[in-house]
Amino acid sequence: MPRRFLAPYPIFGTKNKRLPLGYQKRSPYYWWWQFLRRNAEYLECCERGGKGKHAALYNDFGDVRDDDFHKWWTKDQRGPNLFAENYGAMKLTELEEKSQWQDDWSSDEVMILAVPLSSSKRYLQSRFARLLKERHTSSRGRPTKGSIKSNAKYKIARNYTIQNLEKTLDVYDEYMKHKGNKPKVPLWQIGENLTLIPKAMTSPKNFPAMNAAKRNTMGSCVKRYLNSADKIIAGVLKGSFPAI
Repeated sequence: MPRRFLAPYPIFGTKNKRLPLGYQKRSPYYWWWQFLRRNAEYLECCERGGKGKHAALYNDFGDVRDDDFHKWWTKDQRGPNLFAENYGAMKLTELEEKSQWQDDWSSDEVMILAVPLSSSKRYLQSRFARLLKERHTSSRGRPTKGSIKSNAKYKIARNYTIQNLEKTLDVYDEYMKHKGNKPKVPLWQIGENLTLIPKAMTSPKNFPAMNAAKRNTMGSCVKRYLNSADKIIAGVLKGSFPAI
């Protein structure tokens, strides 16, 4: 049975014709996995075979040290089991007794009707059609974007863009690559290595004061990305993504 995701899911192609990595990168779940791979505490848990205070998270996400997202996602249907929605429990069905009413039902998710069987079919059908038109404002059975409530085991936040996630991780990885170097690599240099802000790139042709201003701009931008990366990397340990 097809699984439904509220965010774009990764596409891999077929066994004999794999699609480029870019198709996986379109999915926020790919970036969830990548940020989890940057969490030192979780990597230590992986080294211990899942033992320790993060054992419960490991039981769900498993070992992420292998740089193969497809393998990680498909193993025992891990990706769908973690991130797909579970709509199977809510079906159009007849309630025969009060005990079948579920406590978590709300008026924005379920419309409960009392249908007088003494009325004509024509009346009931027209009345139901009118009520459905008033209450069901989405198309093809999908809830409207603003009213979607996820019931996936791990829910993804809405305040993200793939471009921002990728850039945040690029800045973090570039910073970690130079961390501990002597002399210390300044933050603005990290940004220039990635051409993070094209207009803030320094040049020998510029006046010293202009280059100084550009370095301040670039350094501040790098710092913001690093702060964001730290929050996301910490958040995945709590099953939250992206924690911005």
